[in-house]
Amino acid sequence: MERSFVIPSAFEENSTEFHKVADNFVEGIKIMDFNGKDYLVGSLALREGNSPHKLINSSAAEIDYQLLALTGLVISTMGTFSKLVVTAGFPFTTYQSYKKDAEKFFQGNFNVNFDTRTIGGNNVEKASFQIESVDIMTEIEGCIKAIRENEQKEKNNFFVASLGYGTFEIAQSTPKGIIHRTTHSTKGIHYAVDMVEAELEKEYYLNMLTQQQMERAFQRGVIVLDRKRISLKDLRQKALTRYYNEIVSPAIRRKFTNEDFTNTDRLYLVGGGAMHPELVDQFKQEFQGVLEVIEYPDPFLCAGQGYCLQSMAKAKNNGDIESRENTAYVGLDIGNSNTVIVVNTVDHEANTVE
Repeated sequence: MERSFVIPSAFEENSTEFHKVADNFVEGIKIMDFNGKDYLVGSLALREGNSPHKLINSSAAEIDYQLLALTGLVISTMGTFSKLVVTAGFPFTTYQSYKKDAEKFFQGNFNVNFDTRTIGGNNVEKASFQIESVDIMTEIEGCIKAIRENEQKEKNNFFVASLGYGTFEIAQSTPKGIIHRTTHSTKGIHYAVDMVEAELEKEYYLNMLTQQQMERAFQRGVIVLDRKRISLKDLRQKALTRYYNEIVSPAIRRKFTNEDFTNTDRLYLVGGGAMHPELVDQFKQEFQGVLEVIEYPDPFLCAGQGYCLQSMAKAKNNGDIESRENTAYVGLDIGNSNTVIVVNTVDHEANTVE
């Protein structure tokens, strides 16, 4: 059985006692006594926090990554599983420098305290679990694994474009592996969000909104400033068009050659940015008649699904996946906008975290 969970990548230190402010754990996460402090994480941080935030492309040595990772791991236990096989990832730009810290962070046993009063409980509880093994891979490799092994079962060459908030990445994949010459990583959707914010600042006081708050408004297409409801759709359209013309298209032109286009006839779009029709249309217009542009189903889940498949593959290679009744196989995608947790429990029963 595979399940997916998504939480906003945001947190805030907060010592307030909240009582029944959410219907389920995923919506009401409060991590207690983490390095001596209490934190709201995810949706609860956005709803109850004053300045919910996260650094862009943080490493496993930073509190941003650690809080979101621990939260994702608690969710992945689903109230039942005490042993985890975990795969996580980083963009090309940070993979080599961040990999060792991440592998070190995910080692061993964990005890994470969380407040159940936010969802109608009576006290603070503890989730205890062990990480049996961990893999760290690049995000683009995770996406390629999902494209080749999930529903698409893609067997041929293809291009992949990962449209994340922090990074935009591209590569060409063949059945034998990635063509490394074609890989590239550059600025993500935050480039367009920053444009919209700069335009708004010409007329409005933004009250020191965090990047996470501004990004949520960008996604919604509306923001309230000075008690005025302001549509962002036109600004977003212009910003995404400019982002495509200034960042995305030049990157593809630099990295993909005519020969690459000769032996490849399709382009998969993955990542949260693929949820914006304005951006997808730009790809379709540029590559009409050359490439079939394919939007991966629920594109924001793609990397996490690939990571989960990697965790499953690692256990299968060890020959004991069917015997691990107390084990969950986890794909943990700690993004700059959202954190995605994909869990496969090999049809063993689990309590729900919802």
